[in-house]
Amino acid sequence: MILVDRCRPCGAPWPGGVACHLISDLSESELLDFAQGISIPLAWYQPRGTVPHFDLSPGWRKKAIAAGARDVDRLGLVEGIRRWRSSNPS
Repeated sequence: MILVDRCRPCGAPWPGGVACHLISDLSESELLDFAQGISIPLAWYQPRGTVPHFDLSPGWRKKAIAAGARDVDRLGLVEGIRRWRSSNPS
């Protein structure tokens, strides 16, 4: 499942300085396929970190939700990260 959390201040490089995270709770390929399907710039992809993810602006967040990403709060994102880690052991 593709998850997107709520935007929050972070010094993002776009107007407003807020961003959110787009992740898959299943696989990197699911995330990349979803992002490609709605034309999220690959330059925003961050393969390292807690889990592979994209940082999105509020406008891109809306597009992701319209395309089927599940809107989650911070706890929902953490649960998704745990599912990803259990499916993708190091």
